Amino acid sequence: MVTKKSIEDQLKKLDFNLLGWGRSEARELHHVILPDEEIYELVNGIYEGGFALLVATNVRVLLLDKKPLNYLSVEDIRFDMISEIDYGHRLIGARISISTGSKNLQFTSFNQPRLRKLITHVQHCMAETKQRAAEHQQDQKQHLEEINKQLQIYLKAQEAQQQTLRQQLEVARMNGGQVPAAAPVRPSNELSDYLFAQSLLQQYQQASGQPVAEQLPALDLPVASVPAPIDPQGAVTRDDLKDMYEAGYQEVFGKTHAPASSTLASVPAEPNPLQVAYSKLPLAMRNVKFGRPSFHAHSQASVAESS
Repeated sequence: MVTKKSIEDQLKKLDFNLLGWGRSEARELHHVILPDEEIYELVNGIYEGGFALLVATNVRVLLLDKKPLNYLSVEDIRFDMISEIDYGHRLIGARISISTGSKNLQFTSFNQPRLRKLITHVQHCMAETKQRAAEHQQDQKQHLEEINKQLQIYLKAQEAQQQTLRQQLEVARMNGGQVPAAAPVRPSNELSDYLFAQSLLQQYQQASGQPVAEQLPALDLPVASVPAPIDPQGAVTRDDLKDMYEAGYQEVFGKTHAPASSTLASVPAEPNPLQVAYSKLPLAMRNVKFGRPSFHAHSQASVAESS
């Protein structure tokens, strides 16, 4: 909690008269000011409720109105809430208007230099806040572009591996040999975290019915043609792939039923790359935890289950 001594020291640096107008409001500052907050300027004046003290700090604008019989009014206006500021001064006095969209604060003071210094500080803080917000949006956009590139690289590697397995399967069928086990293509840690966060958001949305898609923007990716997994007999088995997805879903999320509207239930002619990545994420996490079996043994187990 801020002490009275620290507030008095700050007011003395600003040459504010503690025994003049606004002394009752100034005595309430140690209850309102935060520990890391610093007072930049304050000025006495009049607003629609009567006499008040307007204070500008490094994080917000405060309006304190202390009436007799312990009536106290405090208005807290953050810099990111302010949408418009108007300032004007005449021969005697100055007037400002601070708009936050929902309300409008009209404040008039006869101390023109202090009020102008206060409003100039507020304008600079508003500009810095908007600049930080713009930089944050730009960083987020660059991050999504990087995730987009990583996902495209991952899907291309998956497609290349599927083509290689298809060629090896044809050679093994002609020579009567076995298909060698292939190392799985793993996404980067950053891509895995993003896809896992997206899957959790979709699961929460399905369970609660609240839209959360706006929290993490979707990636704008071109539709790629990714071949389906191949079994040793040369036939594409969607049912086996669906069972594998449900088993991986239970390993990751517990003994719960997988969503009925699975991305593997109905496979379009040109699957979405993001849906393909979602379907492979539980299997990749399962392989990390339990190890990946050989391709031949895993395929025989899948055929036995389907039969």
